[in-house]
Amino acid sequence: MLQNLFTVLGATITTLMTGQLGDVPLAAIGLANQLFFILSLVQFGISSGAAIFTAQFWGNNDKDGISKVLGVSLLVDLSVSAMFMAIALFFPGDFLHLFTSDKQVIELGVSVLKIVGFSYLFTPITFTYNAILRSTGNVRLPMVVSSIGILLNIVFGYLLIFGKLGMPALGAQGAAYANLIARVVECAVMVGMTYYLKTPLAVHPRQMFSFNTSFLSKILKRVLPVTINELMWALGISAYSAIYAHISTEAIAAINIRASIEDMFFAPFLGITHACAIVVGNAIGSGEQEKSHGYIKQTVRIVLVMGICLGAVLIFGRGFIASLYNISDLTNFYTRNLLLVLGAFLWLRTINTLYFVAMLRSGGDTHFGSLVDVGCMWLIGVPAALVTAFVFHLPVYFVYLSIMLDEATKLVLFINRYRSRKWIHNLVERA
Repeated sequence: MLQNLFTVLGATITTLMTGQLGDVPLAAIGLANQLFFILSLVQFGISSGAAIFTAQFWGNNDKDGISKVLGVSLLVDLSVSAMFMAIALFFPGDFLHLFTSDKQVIELGVSVLKIVGFSYLFTPITFTYNAILRSTGNVRLPMVVSSIGILLNIVFGYLLIFGKLGMPALGAQGAAYANLIARVVECAVMVGMTYYLKTPLAVHPRQMFSFNTSFLSKILKRVLPVTINELMWALGISAYSAIYAHISTEAIAAINIRASIEDMFFAPFLGITHACAIVVGNAIGSGEQEKSHGYIKQTVRIVLVMGICLGAVLIFGRGFIASLYNISDLTNFYTRNLLLVLGAFLWLRTINTLYFVAMLRSGGDTHFGSLVDVGCMWLIGVPAALVTAFVFHLPVYFVYLSIMLDEATKLVLFINRYRSRKWIHNLVERA
């Protein structure tokens, strides 16, 4: 929970700093970040798929299996990241044109992507070690390393965005350089401390990559659906961003503020979700299926109460939050109404995340989870956003409200799946 809180707090502070530069830099950085957003979700899918096996292998005390899962995950993750880096370095303008025709936003976004693109080779390594360490119960090291990266990002962001302590004032490009520095150091510290502390992942590379084609096939059978799901989900979110950006630059600027605040309020729920996923996976791996069912039930109750309470805080504090940014009156108005919608439906989104990650993924029910998550987004959420934005020409906050139909549908399907117990699969018995 603390790790997620620190992560989103760092992102929120960075957004707040760039928000002092005006609507265009805020929009440019937000759209440039769409590429990393897609990559990070693909990486999350790969790491989450690997974590399914890691948690169950750990419950079965199979350390050799864990090291091989690490090797598979690194191999796949780095291959995907290399492709995204190529887009950032060689085709940044083409990518940004998918979202906006604002020349100022595109020009600034291109300069940002050409800097942060180099960080895409370091983040997958950090992602992989982070997820697999947590699945073995080691949650402190990922938290410490993440905190170091966040602190560096904030400090160098402040120095390079505004030109403090003799540093050049680089504005949006300063935020990009700060991000690159933080990602490189974070990766180096993560790998170095993994071996220095002799964690279960401190193994020789030869052991990591000693898996055979049969093992690779079993892992990819579960990892690929999760990864494809995350990719399709990320593309759906990017489709939403394209819709918002085509409404106006003020709309996408307000959406970027809403996204950073949403991440902050989601932090405690993600911590609970990942913790629940670990204990559910451990329980299934050790043959205690009924206990895993009870873990989900108890955690849903906790998340529901927290979601309602934190949603109320967001609703009543939305005016103060919007006032922290140096934005136009129209962007401020959009921001306040977007935060109102987010606060009202925070409980719904957090419960769906819990069911999806802690229940379906940890239970090995990745095919059903992918079908529901991606299907509802592309068949309900995206069409609803397109209709409200371009047929009825409603403001951005009504467009955002319309996609909650996607979340409501998923909740009904997830509850039915939970009650059926069909989501419980012991994978390590066959791995």
